[in-house]
Amino acid sequence: MAEVLKFDKKAEAPPVLGGFVSTPTTQNIMRTLELVDATPGAITVIAAAPGIGKTTALRSFWNRRPGALMVTAVDGEGGTWGVACQLMQILDLGVPNSRNLMEERQRIAEAIGGDGLLLIDEAQYLVRRNTRGADDWSAFDWLRAMSEEAFAFPIAFVGDLSLLELADKRGGLWRRAGEGRRLVLRSIERGDVEGLAANFGLSDPASVEALYQIARREGGLGYVATIAKRALQAAGLGRVEGAHVLAAIEYLNLNRLGAK
Repeated sequence: MAEVLKFDKKAEAPPVLGGFVSTPTTQNIMRTLELVDATPGAITVIAAAPGIGKTTALRSFWNRRPGALMVTAVDGEGGTWGVACQLMQILDLGVPNSRNLMEERQRIAEAIGGDGLLLIDEAQYLVRRNTRGADDWSAFDWLRAMSEEAFAFPIAFVGDLSLLELADKRGGLWRRAGEGRRLVLRSIERGDVEGLAANFGLSDPASVEALYQIARREGGLGYVATIAKRALQAAGLGRVEGAHVLAAIEYLNLNRLGAK
């Protein structure tokens, strides 16, 4: 009789934590950025709900695209002057001359160049809000003119859903963005949760459903990663089970009883 040999089961590789995780939504963002990047002078607007991974996707694209310039707009520093200061600092062009912003716009455009790409994250903060009068949306026009009058580099405005106001405030720019691929992402998708959970070795339907409900309720995929990391700690060297996920949710006070 043939001898039956028993081999030890090969240990499963631990999940790779951190870094960029591809999900249906981040893939959609990447396709949009690729499209605008391939079209000289193109403009896109990506307006997305918080916590869906837009900044992570944007940074991943920026890291792999030579010549791209990424700027994160800051709350309270909007307007033409604010973005001019930020761009010139990043490009090591000194301090802008407030009395001749047209010339400074041309200097910035030359530094970016025809092979460049301008990515603006948190673009909603380009707006200078005014509690006593009309808000200032001129920074969008200034940046569009920068591209049109010089080397026709593409621009991606990426931010939260308040960017939808561009349809009324700057209709021309909004329509132009629609000529290419304008992207509006209003909520977290189940596929995004599944993809992120799988990165941590979680795939059982009950765990994914619990993570999906929490991500939608609390407003972000960051909660999925936080729970998964805690579940991994609870599992130790063993396989992560649904019980570990539930324990992590309880520990972090994210169960239904602890909901806001």
